[in-house]
Amino acid sequence: MQYVVFDIETTGLHVSRDRIVEIGAVKVLDDEIVDRFSLLINPGVLIPSEVSAINHISNEMIAYALPSQVALHQFQKFIEGSDFLVGHNAAKFDYPFLRAEFARHGIHHQPMRVQDTVFIARKVLPSIKRYSLASLCKYFQITNEDAHRALSDAIATTSVYIALQKEKARL
Repeated sequence: MQYVVFDIETTGLHVSRDRIVEIGAVKVLDDEIVDRFSLLINPGVLIPSEVSAINHISNEMIAYALPSQVALHQFQKFIEGSDFLVGHNAAKFDYPFLRAEFARHGIHHQPMRVQDTVFIARKVLPSIKRYSLASLCKYFQITNEDAHRALSDAIATTSVYIALQKEKARL
């Protein structure tokens, strides 16, 4: 079974007005990362300073990055052939953003099944108080080298997802 764990960074929280500025993903086969994808994206809009303070992506960093349409085509190619996608809060944030960006640029995207580590963690670990990526990493003793950067968050989410699957199997 092959799946892709992905994360995005955006200019804000609103699907209709904000844009993706970074996509990070890893392709996983038999619980091993076999490929990586990481792109900064020039969305054609400025990143607010309060957002840059969180994800450490500046307007200077994206000034000469690939335009959204090109980056999205590359990501589409990367996820092709995968059985499903995995993300942290992907069902409510990352995947709706991604689908909106595909639609905005007229890119046909066949909807994919999404496994959300927040949803899985709530079922498997009902006694913990917080389900943020940082909290789950702490719970499972996983290091996220560069939190709030897409590739690092995707790698950490991969470890969280695998740990949750093992925990689920014990139940």
